[in-house]
Amino acid sequence: MNFRDLYERRLDIVKAQKEKTNCPVIGTFCSYAPFEILHSFGIIPLRIWGESENIHKADALLQTFICPPVRHLMALGLEGHYSFLDGIVHCYTCDAVCGLYNIWVRNLRPRFSHLISLPYMDIHEALAYTMVEFGNFIGKLESFTKKKFSPQGLKRSIALYNEARSLMKEVYYLRKSGILVSYADVCAMNICCQTLPVEMFLPELRKYVKTIKKEERWSRKKLKILISGSVISDTSLTAFIEEVGGDIVADDACTGLRTLRDVIPEGDPLQSLVEYYLTRPPCASRADFPSRKVHFLETLSDFDIDAVIFIHQKFCDPHLSDHPFLKKIIDEAGIPHMQLELEGDGFTGSVRTRIESFFEMLERR
Repeated sequence: MNFRDLYERRLDIVKAQKEKTNCPVIGTFCSYAPFEILHSFGIIPLRIWGESENIHKADALLQTFICPPVRHLMALGLEGHYSFLDGIVHCYTCDAVCGLYNIWVRNLRPRFSHLISLPYMDIHEALAYTMVEFGNFIGKLESFTKKKFSPQGLKRSIALYNEARSLMKEVYYLRKSGILVSYADVCAMNICCQTLPVEMFLPELRKYVKTIKKEERWSRKKLKILISGSVISDTSLTAFIEEVGGDIVADDACTGLRTLRDVIPEGDPLQSLVEYYLTRPPCASRADFPSRKVHFLETLSDFDIDAVIFIHQKFCDPHLSDHPFLKKIIDEAGIPHMQLELEGDGFTGSVRTRIESFFEMLERR
């Protein structure tokens, strides 16, 4: 299974599925949006993704000191790449993406829009508050779709996404055991889960995991690398890291392992869903440093990491603010690291040189 090919064709696949099933498609900018609720209403959830060749189209609506991914998404919206969407949903994360949501709604005027205020803490009061927030979201979806909310339908949707997360997590541990799968394939797989209809993605994922389980294990000779950042989708960059001597065995990103650590437990489906989104390993925008530390240290230990590469987007306030905190953790652990600050998929010659120099330094240790 070539997930990179599916990733390249993801929008065409979603458009064809919409035409075939007449199901609405609702986009989201972030992995915190509850795909399971959308899916339970017969909606196709789609993580909005990509880069525009004309990023400056966004400059009329966004300041140039906003991070490149947000500016790229706004430019793609203005260019009509996502004109097939029926709506947009966002959960409060960083200020830049929340601003993008507001500007998108005001200027592109989707038929449906909703902003979920997701608390930053997982205390009891936050659980009660988020139950109300998700309830309001469900009520708005009932009005939009003319369908009643079904707890059993939500359970079925949770089961599908739980299976997808479990299988993708299994791929990480199969790679850890010596199965030769490139990180570029893993990255494309993760993005496909957030962009393709789960009923189409899941059978392909099942076949993929079944196939790679049969492959021969190899003793790992390259350095085990963890990459950390927000959106990591540049397969040419990750492929180069693996080409010069690294083996990216784990990540700390909203497009990777952080979203796969846990599955949604059984019980009341709505309450279980709320608990999952409040307590899963947090991203930098949640500013929950104690939980971030626990997850980061677990990943370093679990995958026996030799070095860490931070891949940050220019002007990404949450992750650039998070960096000194994580740097202190890995300095105390005695693990070497480097930081790359990019503009979008800015894989330039100077970035290549810095990566090569980093691995030369590691070889001399």
